Amino acid sequence: MVIKVTGIILKEYVVGESDKFITLFTKELGKIQVGAPRAKKFDKGMASGTELFVYGEFVMTQFKHTYKLVGVEPQFTFHHLREDLMTLSYASYIAEFISEVAIEGSGNEQLLSLMLYTLHSLEKMGSEACERIRRTFEMRALGVLGFRPELDHCISCGTPTPQNPDKRYALYPAEGGIICEACKGAARVLTMSYTTWYVLHYILGAPFKTLFHFEIKPYVLKEIGNVCDTLVTYYIEKPFKTLEFIKSLENLA
Repeated sequence: MVIKVTGIILKEYVVGESDKFITLFTKELGKIQVGAPRAKKFDKGMASGTELFVYGEFVMTQFKHTYKLVGVEPQFTFHHLREDLMTLSYASYIAEFISEVAIEGSGNEQLLSLMLYTLHSLEKMGSEACERIRRTFEMRALGVLGFRPELDHCISCGTPTPQNPDKRYALYPAEGGIICEACKGAARVLTMSYTTWYVLHYILGAPFKTLFHFEIKPYVLKEIGNVCDTLVTYYIEKPFKTLEFIKSLENLA
């Protein structure tokens, strides 16, 4: 059976002299593994169409749960991501994150759209915006995956969260949201400023088209980073190899 799917390449593997295997994240089928015979050696179009980050329509034959690529119609290649090592590293982290959370056989159009907007932002804004784009992606991805933190009410007693520019807020990661002073007790919490609380609201609710179009002060980015690190570790439970490489690059800078 011949099928057509829309998706993006998360991984590529060369097998032997000419064959490839690719990991696709598709709108229709979620994450799938696809064989691409002779893609590397004999077909230039197929070779370029089976590179990391290529987004487009993929035509395949399907036999049970086995897929064989027969054609690619690329729409975006994100070629400029490769012009800067730091930007490429962050883009690779986004692909690794998606590969970890994507479900085989179950599409997630929102997550696919988020990845595309994230890669476009990395390509357009460059290395100086990488950390902000990464944290924005992580927080919104958690929301898309059903792990949105509760910011508007205390997760223990339900009291509405007061909006006070002079207040610091306590996030209780183990319960997934803000906890008020009366309920906090000895719970291990992360604290954040009102500005950080406000920016998290924006990230979780903004349309994808405007999601990355904001600037924040370094202390806010640091606080958002602490929240993301804690929640990603708690919910995803996966060490990411690309983050280790990014840290090594930052140490060299």
